[in-house]
Amino acid sequence: MSHAPSAPAASSTPPPEAEPATTGLPRAVLIVLGLAGAWIVLSGMRQLASLIVPVFLAANLMIAVHPLGRRITRAGAPRIVGALVDMVVVLVALLAFVAAIGWAVAQLITALPDYADRINALVDELLTLTARAGVDRSQIDSWVSTFNVSSLMGVLNQAINSVGSISGLLTATLATIVFLGLDAAGLPERLDVVRRHHPRVHAALLDFSRSVRTYWVVTTVFGAVVAVIDGVALWLLGVPLAPVWAVLLFLCNYIPNIGFVFALIPPTLMALLDRGPWTAVAVVAICAGVAMVLQGLVQPRVTGRAVGVAASISFLSVLFWSWVLGAAGALLSVPMTLLVKELLVDADPGARWANAFLADDVSAADEPPVERVAAGTPPGGHEPDVDGALAGEGATPREAPSARPRRR
Repeated sequence: MSHAPSAPAASSTPPPEAEPATTGLPRAVLIVLGLAGAWIVLSGMRQLASLIVPVFLAANLMIAVHPLGRRITRAGAPRIVGALVDMVVVLVALLAFVAAIGWAVAQLITALPDYADRINALVDELLTLTARAGVDRSQIDSWVSTFNVSSLMGVLNQAINSVGSISGLLTATLATIVFLGLDAAGLPERLDVVRRHHPRVHAALLDFSRSVRTYWVVTTVFGAVVAVIDGVALWLLGVPLAPVWAVLLFLCNYIPNIGFVFALIPPTLMALLDRGPWTAVAVVAICAGVAMVLQGLVQPRVTGRAVGVAASISFLSVLFWSWVLGAAGALLSVPMTLLVKELLVDADPGARWANAFLADDVSAADEPPVERVAAGTPPGGHEPDVDGALAGEGATPREAPSARPRRR
């Protein structure tokens, strides 16, 4: 009796997996190309800083006051009326900001000559202390010989001239505010077009507007409160020019992290010259304590996750955008960082993991912008299309019926 041949025993070793076909460039090459492209973009931004700064500043200010015009429109007024109200409010605020700077610098120029003898005496005391500490007097004589009150007055005069030299920048900002205010009447329709075709970008823009509005409003309110408290404290301590220092503290409040340090130096020196070292110590202690309590503890609780940038990123953004856009970059550092973060990170599910290092809350790495926007009313006056936008990592944005399919 013949038996059918048995099937060969299956091999215990699994067949080798086929290597996936590689398409495109290696990761290292893509990283190098991305860095090169970023460098080209940043170099272009440095060349166009005089154009970018007024446009972006005007857009930020219009976004900050937009809810005021929206309330007027909801009350029954035409859209153009709400847009004009926004425009007027921004123009008045910007002119008041510039006038405050000019007034503070003018007061300093008027008052500093009265302290010439005290400044020179203080410099002599510092030289004596350094000599007792073993520092060679000749090493600092060359610097001291060039320092006097007249040189300090020259610096302040240059500051006045610089205020006049930025008239072109101010004019460009004012003109941009006017045209943005006129175009704001059609903002809902423009946002609706973006929402239908690119819901992720729409949600990111709404999240940016909410974050940047919260940043400007909260920074202004807390800066004013800190300036009033510090100004009253300086006045009670008998420090000269207390209103000037209060204005300086308020203005420098818009520079994150390091602005307060710069604003604290002049009143401390003035207290040292006029009232003595203990008053200077009291100035530092009071101003630093007020800033630590209000801006370090209370303000983050008020803003919550609205701004959404880590403290270290906020500090580094001041240095980075100052290099890119000049001195105005320090003022616009946080809004610029928010814009880049929203468009390049939050709007891209594949890049949202970077929020683990950029955002103040690690959960932002898993939370789409639409979920943050859904909690508030967007600047377009209508609720965002939460169903059509990206509601989760695996969801697919819903395209409008008339929208063209995306090309792969």
